[in-house]
Amino acid sequence: MRLGRRALTLGATVAAAAVLVSCTPDNTWVYADDSASWPGMYGDSRNNSYAEKDAASSLVPAWTRDLVGPNTVQPAISNRGVVSVTARTETGCTTFNLELTVGRKTYCRRDAAGADLQAPVVDQFDYTYLGIPGWVYSFNADNQVRWRYPTAGTPLWIKLAGDNTVLAVTHLGQMVLVDTHDGDAAGAAIGLFPQVSANANGAGLEDCATNGPGCPVSGPPAVDTQAERAFVVVGAKGGPSKVMAVDYDKNGGDRHDLRYAWERADLPDGAIGSPALSADRATLYVNLRGEKLAALDARTGATKWTHDLGYQSTLPPSVSPDGTIIPAAPGLHRASFVALKDEGTSVREAFKRTDVAMVSPATQIRGGVGYAVVRSWAAVQSQLIEFRTDTGTTLRTFDLPDSVKSASGVSIGPDGELVTVGDDGTVFAFTSGRRTGDSVAKN
Repeated sequence: MRLGRRALTLGATVAAAAVLVSCTPDNTWVYADDSASWPGMYGDSRNNSYAEKDAASSLVPAWTRDLVGPNTVQPAISNRGVVSVTARTETGCTTFNLELTVGRKTYCRRDAAGADLQAPVVDQFDYTYLGIPGWVYSFNADNQVRWRYPTAGTPLWIKLAGDNTVLAVTHLGQMVLVDTHDGDAAGAAIGLFPQVSANANGAGLEDCATNGPGCPVSGPPAVDTQAERAFVVVGAKGGPSKVMAVDYDKNGGDRHDLRYAWERADLPDGAIGSPALSADRATLYVNLRGEKLAALDARTGATKWTHDLGYQSTLPPSVSPDGTIIPAAPGLHRASFVALKDEGTSVREAFKRTDVAMVSPATQIRGGVGYAVVRSWAAVQSQLIEFRTDTGTTLRTFDLPDSVKSASGVSIGPDGELVTVGDDGTVFAFTSGRRTGDSVAKN
């Protein structure tokens, strides 16, 4: 069988790495991590929708592609410029790999139920991680499965966790830690409930998009890869949802030890959705069911402050290293487009825009620049805008079809390229200009 050039290159890289590892005592440089351009849902493992990238000096519409099914989560983008995205389709593929430069499909696959609810997670070696009922699995850049690991429930929420591990949380509440190289258990799995059954691994998946009772964990955790601690919102049965912190360090042993660190079940009205972690890993931001955003001490869980958003959000805010917070307000909430500034024990409003409604989560990059998809108050014009995060001033606009009512977010490419996906499943890419304006066929 003749191997493709990419497979030969990847094989040569892995072989060379193995030789070097055998000659050096420290092989951590070949460990998988979250340093890809946009590793997955809400960016890196911290869920903070921020990328250490500069704004591209030139961006124009490059291509569009119809996935032939609705999309709910923003794509991942690898360091090589491969866009990994999912969609809910009646037939055909649900998981797609597309070239960022021209939109060409490198491969696609039809995965089991739940694939459309998550973004594929990619590491710096172009290995991909995805969850289906009863399994978390990994495949390489040529769509070859590397390994599978069994789970109780569907591991929708996957994050690269450092120390060559991937952490996955199933929608039913099981948390597993898996070695990214061989798919072996890196630590004993734990349940975020007293009992998590594997008898019906796909049960309740339909509730995950709406934070319903059949999906007690309805969003990805935020992970501190340095302290080896994960933060997750868990829907408590019969009571308000709670925030849990789980440590997964080795605790003096040879294997990682997953154990509870703290939990907050007393937050007013309960937590909802996914949390985000600050750049210094000291503060956890979590949405509350009472239309508020709360800041918690990541070490202890103590409340630092709460802020009234005026609308219910379930998605984590975008958080920059300087403490600029842009709450997610996807959908036409008729609420102001605002940014906040974390001042430690309090928070203040940085800007408020009332001319547009934000219909996607925001993304921030270096230099005080942000991106979001917005619609005019008349709801007749959709645009992806680049704006200043201190004042909200628009820097550049990129028109989208009026048919785009909302978008899953804005992913950042290796050189500042932008990719967003409309609610109808149309992918829009903005790059330096190659193949300007072309649309890509469906198949």
